Amino acid sequence: MSNEYLIGTDIGTYGTKTVIVDTEGRIIGTSYIEYGVLTPRPGWAEQWPDVWFNAVIKTIRDVLEKTKIDPKDVAGLAISGLYGGSGIPCDKEMRPLRPAIIWMDRRAVKECAWLRENIGEEEIFKVSGNTIDPYFGYTKMLWIKFNEPKIWERIYKIVTPKDYVIYRLTGELAIDYSSAGNYGGIFDIHKRTWSDKMLDELGIPKDYLPDRIVMAKDVVGEITEEGSKLTGLKVGTPVCAGGIDAPVSALSVGAIDDGDVGAMLGTSMCIGIIQDEERLTPRLVNFPYVVNDKQKLYSFAGITTAGACIRFFRDNFGKLEKLLGDNIGISA
Repeated sequence: MSNEYLIGTDIGTYGTKTVIVDTEGRIIGTSYIEYGVLTPRPGWAEQWPDVWFNAVIKTIRDVLEKTKIDPKDVAGLAISGLYGGSGIPCDKEMRPLRPAIIWMDRRAVKECAWLRENIGEEEIFKVSGNTIDPYFGYTKMLWIKFNEPKIWERIYKIVTPKDYVIYRLTGELAIDYSSAGNYGGIFDIHKRTWSDKMLDELGIPKDYLPDRIVMAKDVVGEITEEGSKLTGLKVGTPVCAGGIDAPVSALSVGAIDDGDVGAMLGTSMCIGIIQDEERLTPRLVNFPYVVNDKQKLYSFAGITTAGACIRFFRDNFGKLEKLLGDNIGISA
């Protein structure tokens, strides 16, 4: 039989998970790789993209080897990922110029003050449906612009973690609506596209951002020969855009209709509601959902250190258990 299986990969903050399922949704095999976050200063959090990319290719290869499934029987791959933060600033060869400033980083305090003084909270919310906070990717982009001008001048494209991986596997560059909206202030939540007005006012060149904004279900490209060598997937395997991990998690529990709620517990914890109408509040983070992306919204609140607290406890008070788990192949 052919095209009997689907692969899903989630790039998390502290680890990447890959699962292979059959067409009935039954889990056939899983793989997980753990990694860390760079914290060069208090309140800072960064990751190099190769950490994510290597984890993706290793978990895909591992799950294929574990299940003994023939790659030609895999109908497609979809990738979800952590909130994009600043995105990955890349040069013309699509090589990362610096680590990505991830979602939990809080350094853009001065940039937020500049935004409040020069643009205003009300104007940002009017366009993007979101507020001014160091969480949002557009504030982190401004930090790079103001603090690392030499890197800023060399940028060709800024891409999210999962879109960088998709590019490496397919050679195609795109961004889905949820990922674009999660950047915050530079995305027009009403028109579902980049806001020329806000980009101009912030001095962020529009050509730094992907031209192609797609729905989560859309096929971005196909596995290339190089992607096949790295992952073990067949050349030509379709790769879907996927989306931000929280709304994808909500979809996985069947949250589709207006008013449905889904909760995600990982490094952070998010509780989000699905909306068919624009009932926006600056108290929530708002961006397009991963179903009917041009109509539905995902609005959420959460805490940044949910699972991260458990990991901190394990790493500091459960070192023996972690060592034992590593030796017997069971996650602690």
